Amino acid sequence: MSDTFSTGDETVKDPSATDFSSGNTSRTTPLSMGWLLPFLLVVLSAGLILYFFNGGPTYTAGVLPETDSLAATEQVDTTLNAKPALSIKLIDGTELMAQQNGIEKMLLIYMSSKAPADSINKNRWFDFDNLNFKTGSAEITDSSMAQVKNIVAILKAYPKLKIKIGGYTDKTGNETANLKLSQARADAVVAALKKAGSNPEQIVGAEGYGSQYAKAAAGAPDEEKQKDRRISINVRAK
Repeated sequence: MSDTFSTGDETVKDPSATDFSSGNTSRTTPLSMGWLLPFLLVVLSAGLILYFFNGGPTYTAGVLPETDSLAATEQVDTTLNAKPALSIKLIDGTELMAQQNGIEKMLLIYMSSKAPADSINKNRWFDFDNLNFKTGSAEITDSSMAQVKNIVAILKAYPKLKIKIGGYTDKTGNETANLKLSQARADAVVAALKKAGSNPEQIVGAEGYGSQYAKAAAGAPDEEKQKDRRISINVRAK
């Protein structure tokens, strides 16, 4: 589909869809007006060229402008990347609301598995996926307490389960300070679990590892370093 522009009795197609240098147009203007129409065509063509070079939409017939296509893609991606909620029913009848492939689901799968690969392993950790702290501190945010309470519910449903809490930071800043912060955060999670009603005997310890296991460089983008800032659970008995 192409737009048309009319000048008197002459019709010129939109140059965005056709070759605007083409002279194949029908003329019914009297000879006395012959000098005017070429002049108007030149003015019109020059105006259209300036329009397209100064922000006018550039597209071909049947193809959406790039800005529309990108916006649609971003909207779809946002929907697809959103973590869907998951309802989990524990063996004692307690129901949890968690995220697909969140720590709650991963822990329960691991605990119920009898496979040799899922035996107790001090190097196997499960990361909290909805636990955050206020910047530069060991203060847990209010929105993180939902996941803390979910872990407490799992501990209560499985009284043989024993866990250790590990704290990690990225490589930004001083390593001594990072080690201290990671320990403080691990201790804060243990305190929150106990305060929320867990059996203290099921929590065997807390340890901060600082940035010694961080993979992203100190100067890496924050999206990469964010993976290194975490709190994890290691199962010591199940």
